Amino acid sequence: MYNAAVKTDTNSRYTLKIVHDTDALDPREGNDNFSTLVCWHRRYDLGDKHDYNDGDDFFRALVRENYSEKAVFEYVKEGRSDSLTLEYNASTHEWELKEYDDYFKKWFDCGSYTPPLIENSGILCDDIIENMTTKDLKLFAEEKHLIEPLYLYDHTIQSISMRSFHGRAHHADWDSGVVGFAYVSHEDISKEYGDTSPENIEKARQLMSAEVETYDCYIRGECYGFQLFRDGEEVDSCWGFLGSFDEALEGIREYLPEDAVPLVESTAYGDDDPEYEPGDEEYQEEIE
Repeated sequence: MYNAAVKTDTNSRYTLKIVHDTDALDPREGNDNFSTLVCWHRRYDLGDKHDYNDGDDFFRALVRENYSEKAVFEYVKEGRSDSLTLEYNASTHEWELKEYDDYFKKWFDCGSYTPPLIENSGILCDDIIENMTTKDLKLFAEEKHLIEPLYLYDHTIQSISMRSFHGRAHHADWDSGVVGFAYVSHEDISKEYGDTSPENIEKARQLMSAEVETYDCYIRGECYGFQLFRDGEEVDSCWGFLGSFDEALEGIREYLPEDAVPLVESTAYGDDDPEYEPGDEEYQEEIE
């Protein structure tokens, strides 16, 4: 987070001071968030807490937790996988699982299973999940989840988004990339909106995006608080306003007595704090 000051405004009776909240609560902790953010980074602890080693580990967990063993092998048997096939060999009287290797451009045997498949479903299910490509795992998991990539921009300041930073931030080709995923189950979407119609899926995506934007404000340091003084004595204060400076002002306005509200109109972002570092606001120009 960065530290910058905002101007203090005074009228005949009140003084309003707005500053960055350097101890703002992480919006991913203690809140009833609609979506879950899973991230992996060697230097930063981002998103929600989890025990997944990487993206494949995360997708495998979603598949194992949400699909029966029969559903897993039928996914391949019905030809929905791009990289695995499950076919019956009449000469050996066995079902054969094969994986396509893009490098060698050929199919390789992963295992064989005596019928009926349901009697070998546990071993077969594990073999399928372990040999699925990342693309297959994600496509399968998306049958019961809304999943969106999370991008991190790390240049002077950190920023997270469901949109790629390429083309809208300086040096994004080198200083940005996928850092994880945001997701919500179709079951939770139905609880929130009634069903998983295309319209409601889009509503869920917008809500998930809004939660990511709130978290983005937090890691960027766009967190504010205010102190209100009357005749030199502090009479009110509040912290934890996340968003742009203008958005914070709108929230602060609701907390002020009527005769102090005009101070909000004249309050502007300032640089009069001795701890203020001018380089920290470059982000505002870097991202369009």
